Amino acid sequence: MRRIGSNIRRQNQEERQNRMPKNIIRYTDGEKPKNDYPKRIISPSKPTPRCCGNEKNKVQIGRIREVEGFKFSYRICQKCGHAVRYFYPAATGTSEKVKTYRKWNTYRAQ
Repeated sequence: MRRIGSNIRRQNQEERQNRMPKNIIRYTDGEKPKNDYPKRIISPSKPTPRCCGNEKNKVQIGRIREVEGFKFSYRICQKCGHAVRYFYPAATGTSEKVKTYRKWNTYRAQ
């Protein structure tokens, strides 16, 4: 017997590629920082200003992904292990959602 609900709907390959992935970073001070990139990243809850303030200490983990026109990757500080999901500035985009967002944002700025 099959349950009725949105959680059992099958998604095609294109929808799967364009959906926003869940956050794999878990922020905690009780555990040691750990990088198990495709599955999970354990990170301290707060960045350390003396090491995380310098961009040279941050390393990109994995590849750059694009979801709905927005590009992002994971970055980890080499010294303290603080991790973030870094979104690249959108200079150009072909996605309708990006264009709509930009129009809305310029209207809001006025």
